[in-house]
Amino acid sequence: MPALATLKQRLHQRYWQLISVYLDKRQPASSKVKLVQRLIFILPTRYGWWFLLLIVLLYLLGTNYQNNLILLTCYLLLSVFLLCIVLCYQNLSGLTLHCPVAAEGFAGQPIYISIGLSSDNSSADAHVMLSLHFVGQAPQPPLATLCSTVNLAISNTQRGKYRLPRLKISSQYPFGLWRGWSYVALAQDYWLYPSPDGQVKRDLNASAGTKEQHAVQQHGDILAPYRHGDSVRHLIWKRLARDPANPVVREQLSAPEAEPSWVIIPPASGEALERALRQGCRQLLDLEQSGQQYGVKLPHLTIAQSSGPQQLQRCLQALALC
Repeated sequence: MPALATLKQRLHQRYWQLISVYLDKRQPASSKVKLVQRLIFILPTRYGWWFLLLIVLLYLLGTNYQNNLILLTCYLLLSVFLLCIVLCYQNLSGLTLHCPVAAEGFAGQPIYISIGLSSDNSSADAHVMLSLHFVGQAPQPPLATLCSTVNLAISNTQRGKYRLPRLKISSQYPFGLWRGWSYVALAQDYWLYPSPDGQVKRDLNASAGTKEQHAVQQHGDILAPYRHGDSVRHLIWKRLARDPANPVVREQLSAPEAEPSWVIIPPASGEALERALRQGCRQLLDLEQSGQQYGVKLPHLTIAQSSGPQQLQRCLQALALC
């Protein structure tokens, strides 16, 4: 059984390689793809083949017994069968797909790709019962009606930058006799960052707590004699009650600015490198959350210190490609 499963998997991979070469010539990757006749494929479903066999049997039965009622039923079913081809094609034709934003997530966790859908037809029931999923990923439940945006899950265990796989959109509208589908290639990438290490978060939190306590001890409130113009809200009334001649106010020193930090990834390989990248990813997330300035030092690249969402994205992308 394992050998049979392996053989089946290899045959499927070889079949998909041949299909991919054909699809790349027929529809190269594009930022926006509109489904037209040359991109839509239609074949009968398993139920459709049985339906066609029923039509053939009814025709043979009607001609053998010269029964016009059976022949009329046969022709009626054949008309419905052929009409479903047109309806199935129209359900996909004119649909436009695009992916405006590159998705990002962490390795080993599913991320969701936002796919935009639009149509030339303004009718509410122009495109119904659509099923969308990326090739190699689990199928998603079909859409009852057309949505402007649909989020499709994709998962990968390896960090890095990847091109979106082909998107399969299919439909068996209206009666499930025919299945129309198309493989859409969108020119968009998605990022998988190293999975953050939870242990480093605890260590950094403990370290941050120690630093905060130390800062409170050194930069706490101080007492100073009252000067003209000081706010009465800062007066220490208990001491004023004991010594009315020498009023005292409380002055609060401003906390020192956070010093910039470096996330250093040492030259390594294999599991040691992956562990360092996971720890570095956690450090970046914690530094960004604390509002500090930070930078990254890699064996082949140095990112200057800064802060903000764009800085975090640059640093995480550098870790993903390390």
